[in-house]
Amino acid sequence: MAIRQKLKLGDVLVQAGAITSDQLNQALAKQQAKKIPLGQALVELGFITEEKFLTSLATQLKIPYLDMQGVKISQEAIRKVQESVARKHKVIPIDIENGSLKLAMTDPLNIFAVDEVTIQSGMDVITVLAAESDIERAIQEQYGVAASIKAAVKSLGVQEEKKEEAAAFISGDAGPATIDATEAPVAKLVEMILKQALDDGASDIHIEPTEDSLSIRYRIDGVLFEATKPPKSVESALISRIKVLAKMDIAETRAPQDGGFSARLGPKEIELRVSTCPTIYGENMVLRILDKSKLLVDLQGSGLIGRSLEKYHELLDKPYGVILVTGPTGSGKTTTLYGSLAKLNLPTRNIKTIEDPVEYRLDGIRQTQVNPKANITFATGLRSLMRQDPDIIMVGEIRDTETAEIAIQAALTGHLVLSTLHTNDTPGALSRLSDLKIEPFLLASSIVGVLAQRLVRKICTQCKVQHEPTEKELQVLFPKGDRQPVTLYHGEGCKACKKSGYTGRMGIFEILVITDDIRELVLKKAAPMTIRRKAVETQDMKSLREDAIAKVLSGLTTVDEVNRVTFADLES
Repeated sequence: MAIRQKLKLGDVLVQAGAITSDQLNQALAKQQAKKIPLGQALVELGFITEEKFLTSLATQLKIPYLDMQGVKISQEAIRKVQESVARKHKVIPIDIENGSLKLAMTDPLNIFAVDEVTIQSGMDVITVLAAESDIERAIQEQYGVAASIKAAVKSLGVQEEKKEEAAAFISGDAGPATIDATEAPVAKLVEMILKQALDDGASDIHIEPTEDSLSIRYRIDGVLFEATKPPKSVESALISRIKVLAKMDIAETRAPQDGGFSARLGPKEIELRVSTCPTIYGENMVLRILDKSKLLVDLQGSGLIGRSLEKYHELLDKPYGVILVTGPTGSGKTTTLYGSLAKLNLPTRNIKTIEDPVEYRLDGIRQTQVNPKANITFATGLRSLMRQDPDIIMVGEIRDTETAEIAIQAALTGHLVLSTLHTNDTPGALSRLSDLKIEPFLLASSIVGVLAQRLVRKICTQCKVQHEPTEKELQVLFPKGDRQPVTLYHGEGCKACKKSGYTGRMGIFEILVITDDIRELVLKKAAPMTIRRKAVETQDMKSLREDAIAKVLSGLTTVDEVNRVTFADLES
């Protein structure tokens, strides 16, 4: 078997008459000095244009030159090559033709790249030549991970062996020249991280130190995805830069801190809440992104539809009482409350809120921020709001007995009160208030309804395809055995959804209306399961899991999402 050898790109161009041997030598020297590709060195020296370079190379090698402008890239082909391989060798799969993978490359002579793609894809590879800029743009578009972040990291010029120097310029030990030289690259890195998170629709950014690297992950539609792993040496610079922006103490690394800042990225202005926590490998940092342009105030658009929407609207039409929205952190409770306030917001009503923090500013509604330093807690703030002649009050969260008592007193004196609790389901909210020492007769007379919710990912409409349900899926969809013919959907993964098969999220809901039957059970201190059974019997209450299954049968989400966010044994 003949052993292939890697041809030299420069020799090919000399043979083609595109450049001279002397020009090649000069370009090779520049390439070594600047650590750039040979083609880029030739173009920068003015020895050849990029177009001439590509066409000459394609002609000499007898392979096609592909102008990638307007080329439609096959998602099936993209799935054959991992992102790491595409970035490493600067290649992008274009299409599958007659069982072979068509691969665009900046250097078709790189037989190692061809071999790696062949092994990974399990297919023969047909190579075409394309401009490096076109391939890098295609990689960014198709794989959607922050190449720009890596470029910003590289621009820092901080190597592992210079870690101490990197820490010095942030702490101020280095002179002004060092600070001036490095401040812009660090700022650029932070900007790129934020921009990529915004472009990807992330809700949170996790900056996580490990023993020998730094991991940056984005939470997109409730799921964490790794964006990049910068070298450990940039950790101090990156964390300190964000601390400065968030008005935090950069010298304090052994205690948790909280802060925040605003940033304008293009036409958007976003707010970020920043939290740090010390770990054995350094400070872990999480940035929560508050993008006002993405605030959803349409309850129906959030996934609250049909009879569930009607029941919730009926609750909002009550003149007084407490309406609770429950669920874990990140389940969309705040969005639901804001959607509720948007529906209730009329010029004839005085609406007040006490929040921690005020995530979004709503026109026509007076919002108050919790501020312990000024003695403004949920309890003290709510007590003050009661003296402001409100019609409707929104309390960001009921955390303690005092806040719960004041909220209930507000409801009993003729106010409509909206608030949140951290419980898993609707009956659990009543138990939680009992744990806070609220008397049963107060609960029965003040609570008018409880809404529990979760968020499930929606199937991407760009790559949505049908599939026949599996036996496991049928068991989830029809737990009682009364099976019916169904067609399910899933996302294959595409550019629009960044290969996940999902785009965006919607709510699944469980609504408990406090009727006379339920009040009687509350007064008797009945167990949550007893209250649940009565609600199912008398008001046909649907559980979170049942609502999620209904959305699967409607083609909006998948069984995998149902299993990810709900428990059959607790809710069925």
